[in-house]
Amino acid sequence: MSLVRLSPQVQRIQATSPYIDIYTNAPASPLRSRPSEQQAALTLPHAHPEPKRWENPGDWGARHMNDKAPFNLWDAQERKYRSLTRDELQWVRTNFGDGGIGSSGWFMCIETANPPQPVPLTIGCMPVMFTGIGEMQFEPIPRSPYPNPRVPDPCPAIHWPVMTFPTMEQNVAILTALQPMANVRAIFYMPHWTIVELEYGDGRVYEPKSLPGIVGGCTTLYHHAEAPFYDSMRNMTRARRVDPAQHSTAGIGPMPQDDQNYLRQSSHLSPGCRVECGHGIPGSQNEGVNAATSAGVKLRHFDGREVLTVAHHGFLISKEVYHPYAGEDKIGDIIDTRPELDIALVELTPTASERFTNTCYFQAETPRALLEGSEIKQGSWSEVDGMSSGLVTLLTYAKRFSKPKRPAGHPEIEFRRWEAHSVDAMFGAVNNTICEGMCGAPIVQCETGGVCGFFHLSDGLNCFTAHLDDLVAEGWQLA
Repeated sequence: MSLVRLSPQVQRIQATSPYIDIYTNAPASPLRSRPSEQQAALTLPHAHPEPKRWENPGDWGARHMNDKAPFNLWDAQERKYRSLTRDELQWVRTNFGDGGIGSSGWFMCIETANPPQPVPLTIGCMPVMFTGIGEMQFEPIPRSPYPNPRVPDPCPAIHWPVMTFPTMEQNVAILTALQPMANVRAIFYMPHWTIVELEYGDGRVYEPKSLPGIVGGCTTLYHHAEAPFYDSMRNMTRARRVDPAQHSTAGIGPMPQDDQNYLRQSSHLSPGCRVECGHGIPGSQNEGVNAATSAGVKLRHFDGREVLTVAHHGFLISKEVYHPYAGEDKIGDIIDTRPELDIALVELTPTASERFTNTCYFQAETPRALLEGSEIKQGSWSEVDGMSSGLVTLLTYAKRFSKPKRPAGHPEIEFRRWEAHSVDAMFGAVNNTICEGMCGAPIVQCETGGVCGFFHLSDGLNCFTAHLDDLVAEGWQLA
């Protein structure tokens, strides 16, 4: 069932940027609502019709509800997007103007001074981004001059289907094959190529065209700089286009948060509610300081223990967890942490435990199970509904495996134990302030209801989500 937020101005944030507004003039609202007779309960059983936001959102080729294109660009047999025909290009220009149209092979970018109302998230089943005239967005490409297609592929027996992710065994084989020739600190598996991020400052020197340009049958590019590869995306123009603070006509003032007390004002506490840590110890440098993030999901261990997940970095000052403010209801205490996942585990008070349910997640898909990394498909769509954002849509398009930092003199960690993250494109009106409040909220797949991670790191265009394999291996599942 769907729980409707008591702070509607939070969801209104998502209509503030015309370049990502999927709501204005939509024939059918993407938002779920409750009938008037259920106002007191604030719930909507699944028996009532709900808007179908997606068709086939579990893989490439999904169609968004605002996508009215009379064609489909996805070739399921060849697993690739085809180019627009002349007639299809004319349809796009008729409906979206004469600005530039670009494609990276897995998303389309359309320049326009007048974005459509409502904005579709796909056109002909291909993900689409709208931006201003002269602001065409291209997929960032590393510029290090090292790849050479004439250097033999170090693992020619490794292949995986196009526009999918390699298996863990294939990833380990690729990293093992690269080890004699390069000091790798991270590897990204993108839809059409692999990006290898090389360790910087280790004294290694790579000559131009000295590294293989094809690895595991896939085009391979290299990033070699002190800053991580994705830091280069932070100043992209589109981040400003979707920042609600840039649109003064919104009339929402400072970025709102859903600070309603759901324990007192409704029958449920749920994922996406506002949680806050206790204040710093009097007399310490953190006195009077605390942080607010979004609630995660309720988990049950195979031995019967139950906990709530929250963002670990939001509770470094105090182990006390409150909703919605530190001055109101204490709902539990931190009893364990997983810093590498940015997860803290909360033992809930009896009242909070009884009232917390995973079956309500505001406008987002209802969480149904924890997923391991191998269950996350490239091209799948997910949703997150944080207390500072309302509903935001995500597209998983890459995976990153990175070397964990180790103290000097300690042995390297085996490739199988490298930190694994999904990289998702964000389709929503967000900025740094909004993203901070979203931290801890579960990211839920639209098709399966699987929880593929918790919102954590973001640059406003992408978010990076730690895989939950370790939690699942420990015996945790949704309560």
